[in-house]
Amino acid sequence: MPDEKIKVLFAIGNLNIGGAEKMVVNQIKNIDKNKFAPHLCTLFPSSRNNYDDILAGLPGVVCHKFIFKSPLDLVSWFKVWLFLRREKFDILCCNLFEANFIIRLVNIFAGLKSVFIFEHNTYWQKQWWKILADRWLSRTTAKIFGDSQAVLDFTSKQEKISLDKFAVMHYPIELPGQKYFDRAKIKKDLGLPLDSFVIGAVARFVEQKGLQYFIRAAAKVLNNCGRQDIYFLLVGYGKLELELINLVNELKINSKFFIKPAKDINEILPILDIFVISSLWEAQPISMLEAMAAGCPVVATKVGGIPEILTEGKNGLLAKSKDEDSLAWKIIALVKNDKLRYDISKEGRLTAENFSLPVYIKKLEEYFITEYQTRK
Repeated sequence: MPDEKIKVLFAIGNLNIGGAEKMVVNQIKNIDKNKFAPHLCTLFPSSRNNYDDILAGLPGVVCHKFIFKSPLDLVSWFKVWLFLRREKFDILCCNLFEANFIIRLVNIFAGLKSVFIFEHNTYWQKQWWKILADRWLSRTTAKIFGDSQAVLDFTSKQEKISLDKFAVMHYPIELPGQKYFDRAKIKKDLGLPLDSFVIGAVARFVEQKGLQYFIRAAAKVLNNCGRQDIYFLLVGYGKLELELINLVNELKINSKFFIKPAKDINEILPILDIFVISSLWEAQPISMLEAMAAGCPVVATKVGGIPEILTEGKNGLLAKSKDEDSLAWKIIALVKNDKLRYDISKEGRLTAENFSLPVYIKKLEEYFITEYQTRK
């Protein structure tokens, strides 16, 4: 280990609430400040739903904000070049395409520092020029991390990059501590009855999350389960919010299905009896692992990296994608079987421990230290 600290830049487009953004926050918060000097760089403005406050004033972390008006904002490109030249980082760590592209391209002209990037999903609709850009820039990239083998295999094939350039880095989660949550108050604030059996999802309201199938499955559960205490809760934000609200009203389940604004998932999990992932495509959902760590049994669609973690009937139930009937019957199976819920909850907790934040951070630090020493 070198005597001086390794200066690391963590770069991402913005800190809007999302899986990749939360991962960056956890990387910066938990990296060993005795060995590393972490800096955060955001390139675009954040929306009102963001993680900015979490990192504001965090000891040992320096934040830099750029305000790109568009990807063709040449003034901002020049400012980033000056920034990289001035700061002389040892390691660059980038997330999501905008930061991966901008930082890696500028780095070529600013000194060619070691770059690690993260691929967070199977981007099957990726534009051709982005594929070519990633393929070309991979030549100056130390390692491409993916949160599942499914992501690595897909990206390697799509971009024609050797698998040797990739490594699996599963999304980390913070295991729940002993913090007390007032379940009665949480339910009251959300408008849920105290004795309600709550089936929920926490997600961005975008096409990928397949939330229309969750809503349609909810209607089937309510019609076929024979229980009056079941309520559904969907928490998040996104461009499809009005469309999802209209679907709930159309199915006439608005008295049993609540859509609420984004909140910290840890404030929602304590009141959930079942957690649902209805994604159409996915890598490794952090929310799924957080639910498992909290002891919440999971029903998830069998897509992407999900079946690498969930084993049917052991630590979760797997439903077909784009199939509200499959999703509904998996939910009903958990609702009707208390022992199955208990067993899946217990196994889920054990699985989640393998994805704990300390394990992840240690692995990431080892990659950085090895690369730093190799370059020295």
